[in-house]
Order: sequence, then C-alpha cells, then structure tokens
Amino acid sequence: MERTFGALVLAGGDARRMDGRNKALLELDRRTFLSHLEEALDGFEEKLLSTRDPALAEGTGFSPVLDQTPGLGPLEGLRQALTVCRSDALVVSACDTPLFSAELARFMVRSLGEHDLLVCRDRQGGVHPLCGVYTKNCLPAVEWLLAQGERRVRRLLDLVPSTVLSLADTPFPDRLLFNVNTPQELEALLSGKEPT
Repeated sequence: MERTFGALVLAGGDARRMDGRNKALLELDRRTFLSHLEEALDGFEEKLLSTRDPALAEGTGFSPVLDQTPGLGPLEGLRQALTVCRSDALVVSACDTPLFSAELARFMVRSLGEHDLLVCRDRQGGVHPLCGVYTKNCLPAVEWLLAQGERRVRRLLDLVPSTVLSLADTPFPDRLLFNVNTPQELEALLSGKEPT
C-alpha cells in the first residue's frame, strides 16, 4: 500500500537566542514565518503544528499538537505528532525556516523510498534533522530515546532505516534550509545575506 504523507511544523521552543520572541511569528515580506510555511505545505491535507500555545494555530490550516511533557525539545514534539497523525509519514520543518519550499517538500517525499526517515544535508556537510520526513515507524525509537534522557533528534539516524538527502545532488539551494535562531540571523535574512 502506498504511504500517505502529512506535514508538521515544530514551533514549541522557547526561542532563548531570539530574546524570547516567538519565531513562528517573525515576519518576512510582511508575512509571518508560519504563513510562509503554511503555503509551502499547502499540498498536504493533514497539517500539524507542534506548539505550547494552541492559539498559534488559530486562523491557519494547522491543527495544534501539544507536548505531553513540556521541556523535552523537538523530539517530544515529534513524538506527539507521530502519535496523533492520521498519515503514515510527516514532512517536518522547523518554524524558523521560512524559505522552505513546496518543491523541496515534494522532492523529499519522492526521495524517502523504503526508508523510515529522511533528513537533509547542506553543501557544507551540515545535517538538518528538523528538515526531513519521519514515518510512524520512527515512533518506538523516538520514545526509547526520550526514555533514555536523550534530546537529540539526530540520534534517530542510528536507530531507524534512514537516508540523507544531500542538496548538493539536487537543484535546491542551501538557503531553503536557512534557520533563524538569533536577531543577527533574522537581520541576515531580511537583508538577503543568508547563505545561498
């Protein structure tokens, strides 16, 4: 049977390096980052938003998903989304990557193959575990990691059948993975000086 795919935006962090500002509500071209991501993920019928504040999903096409145990990071957001989703797999993006595109999302789905996990790698060799595709088959490994006190999503690559999508082998520029964690990175984005 063919897998079904939904989408997940992770927006549950406390944005310490962004002085506490909600990164999903930062703006690019007079639209919030979340609005840009909603457009990029419009092709998915099921769209989930991992958030501490369900009001963040109001007026969007996202359904909010709350952490059962706050403070465990994106791995907990992933656990809850994989637990409640109707889809077999979720295309995942962090809320601070407003340049992520619908074309890249579709390419990631096609590139998953028979694997249970796909993550993207930029041309400098950096792996982006919060830009990937996660199937429900990842859920036992996610729960095991959390039970071990592990918080790094990247550890899943060691535990489930995975593949790494190198953007160097695609027409997609690294800028689609650019994530905004600090006011300086926001300024770089707004001035067009983010990596290409």
